[in-house]
Amino acid sequence: MAKTIDSGLAARLRAESEQTRDLDYPSGAKVARPNRSKVYSVRLSAEEQARVEAVAEARHLPASTLVRSWILDRLEDEKIA
Repeated sequence: MAKTIDSGLAARLRAESEQTRDLDYPSGAKVARPNRSKVYSVRLSAEEQARVEAVAEARHLPASTLVRSWILDRLEDEKIA
C-alpha cells in the first residue's frame, strides 16, 4: 500500500527547514540516533559462506538475518548477571 503525503504539510516542513538550516542548535540540545546499529565484518571461508547461504536459502531468509539470529540466540545463552 502506497503512503500518501499531505503536500501542504510537506511544503510547510520544507520551508521551515530552509529558514532554520543555518541556526545553531538550542543550548542543551543533545544529538540522539536511536536504533543506530553497528556493523561487524566476519571473515568466513568460501565453504563456510556457502554453508551459511544454503541454510539461509532453505529457511527463506537473507543470510545476514540468519547470522544475526544465531548471534542473538548465543548472546541469550551467554547472559551475564
